[in-house]
Amino acid sequence: MAQDNRIRVMPHETTATIPDRDAAPRILIIRLGAIGDVIMTSAVPQAIKEAYPNSRISWLVEPLSVPIVRMNPYVDDIIVFDCKKDWVTLLRAGKLVALTRAVRAFRQLLREGAFDIAIDFQELFKSAFLAWLSGAPRRIGPAPSREGNRFFMTELAARPAHPTWLSQANLALLAPLGAPQRPRRPVLVVPDAERAAARDFLASRGLVGAPYAAFCLSSSRPQKDWVFARWSELADTLWEQEGLRTVLIGGPERRVDALGIVESCASQPVSAVGYTNIMQSTALVQDAALVVGLDTGLTYAGLAVDTPTIALYGSTDPSWLAEEPCATVCFHPLPCSPCGRRPTCRQYDCMQAISVAEVADTVRRLLKQRLTASGATKRSRAATL
Repeated sequence: MAQDNRIRVMPHETTATIPDRDAAPRILIIRLGAIGDVIMTSAVPQAIKEAYPNSRISWLVEPLSVPIVRMNPYVDDIIVFDCKKDWVTLLRAGKLVALTRAVRAFRQLLREGAFDIAIDFQELFKSAFLAWLSGAPRRIGPAPSREGNRFFMTELAARPAHPTWLSQANLALLAPLGAPQRPRRPVLVVPDAERAAARDFLASRGLVGAPYAAFCLSSSRPQKDWVFARWSELADTLWEQEGLRTVLIGGPERRVDALGIVESCASQPVSAVGYTNIMQSTALVQDAALVVGLDTGLTYAGLAVDTPTIALYGSTDPSWLAEEPCATVCFHPLPCSPCGRRPTCRQYDCMQAISVAEVADTVRRLLKQRLTASGATKRSRAATL
């Protein structure tokens, strides 16, 4: 389809303007969910604030991801988009008058923000529609666009096809604002009270002060899952070889599965699955000696504090972790991978190919690297005294 000449498209290498540091734009970030995607967008407000220190940043987000956004010190306001289900119900029931009233009410809420700029990181019709609904005169979205969302935008910024660090694809959308494009870690500042609650939880399970491995078990799609029995084997292997206990982390839907892991292990892992909220779970990940997880939000929480992380990938593209110094990916590409949301097999061969021995060897290498780096830092400090 031909590009609409009314829309300016910028390559991701281009910086459109030199920021006016005295300007005070009101900027709306639209990244509704999921948790992992919200974490991958968390460095955006920091980059905006560096370019425009006087800006006021609001984030439009769905309820599940509100705690993640609340952890971000660069976000001034949170707007919760909690009406999607109601809108869909009204639409399916043919209650168009009621739907129109509901949309207008939310439009009024958005326009109270008097936004100068809206940036759509969700890349969907609904998010682009919300950007338009906000009334912001500048609306920036990704190119190429999906679901016709380009028709709601005034500017498009090209994302790199294969980003090689966590925040690169999202920061590319800030090119029209002249914001810095350098690599950044996620921004996840866990409140002290939540971190203390997470440590109290571990203490109540007999794990006090000892290093542990965090296993992030939950995923949004079955093709992202590892062979579940291997989590038990890996927990016992890390205990035998590295002296590491294991803490299991995930959503309440995994509670029964996690209890099965606990019962089948000799190493007495601790299950926090379904017992800690998202902020406490984030604290457990960040306090871990290392993280092993699927392509899921909490796996990336430790990257904010340089926690050694092993990500198990199969159906999705892991290239964006290529330059994360503390992250290693276990990935066996097949002719059909990454298949995304359309798997071509039922047994998920790409995840079957990741063995316990491979993950354990990766753990050993990461811990050795961390120990070597720590020793070099200590020697360097001693030499300066």
